[in-house]
Amino acid sequence: MKTTSLARRGFLVAATSFTAAALSGTAGIALAAGAEDWPTRPIKLIVPAKPGGGTDAVARVLSTKLEEVGGKAFAIVNQPTGGGSVAAETVRAARPDGTSLLFFHTGLLSSYHSGVYGHNPATEFTTIAVIPVGGSQSLVVGPDAGIDSVEALIEKANANPDSVTLGVQLKGATHFIAGLLMKDSGAPFRIVEAGSDADKFTALQGGNIDAAIVNTSGAMQYAEAGKLKILATVAGTPERDPGAADYPSMSELGYANTVYGLDFLVLAPKDMDPALADRINAVFGETVNDPAIQEQMQTMNFPLQFLDRAASTTRLNATEKTIGELAEQIGLKS
Repeated sequence: MKTTSLARRGFLVAATSFTAAALSGTAGIALAAGAEDWPTRPIKLIVPAKPGGGTDAVARVLSTKLEEVGGKAFAIVNQPTGGGSVAAETVRAARPDGTSLLFFHTGLLSSYHSGVYGHNPATEFTTIAVIPVGGSQSLVVGPDAGIDSVEALIEKANANPDSVTLGVQLKGATHFIAGLLMKDSGAPFRIVEAGSDADKFTALQGGNIDAAIVNTSGAMQYAEAGKLKILATVAGTPERDPGAADYPSMSELGYANTVYGLDFLVLAPKDMDPALADRINAVFGETVNDPAIQEQMQTMNFPLQFLDRAASTTRLNATEKTIGELAEQIGLKS
């Protein structure tokens, strides 16, 4: 088993040392005339996820507060097909007037570097905000799988090469996590397309896949109901997820390279007026930093920070570079 870290380096670098002003999400903003009035019309938040998943749940919580802060309706539009590419193209092709925004996560960078999506999110959109999120992903199995540990799952995969199915969203973030685990453990899992987290939960309960990688927040609800088992978590740092402290991290089990974190992204069409982009960032910052929202996100195991536009751009560029390097390391580079 390898113990040197291939993935940890970039993700820890991408997560380091932003100033207090950057984390405030509102520091140093000078608005051009008219931009301070945003929003003047209802806003569409395009979400590349089905209703009921973690990304959708966070978007819906934020949209309620965004309506209060902005004074206009924020409608969630779910476009889950294409691993985020359909939703991303909807926004990329829209007018840069602030009425259509993409709410997703840095898994879109995984789709770009693995060839699923043909446009670089870091350079072909206007970066409104990067929202660093705590929490984690989990390696899970069905309730009747007869598997109680990562070691047992790997032993089963080694005994049955290319037979034990591991459900992911192909060429997305969960596929990258699966690639890291396979590289770390040498286990010959059969990687299969399993769709969204909601689809994976259904497939696990029906015995259609042996294991899956899903968001820990949703997985804990199913685990508490006896509908699946959580074997370990994967986050952007090696430590246990504080919101799921009963479960070991992959790193502490000896899989040191299996470290992978996600940030939420708010993106707009390219060439947006910088003053308008700053205003939108400020509205999202006021929303995310609201104490009631912070408390609710903690309860949902999605602890959020917020970055101003300059810090968001720096972080997104660093993460884009890291994911590109990781795609090459695990053989997913397009």
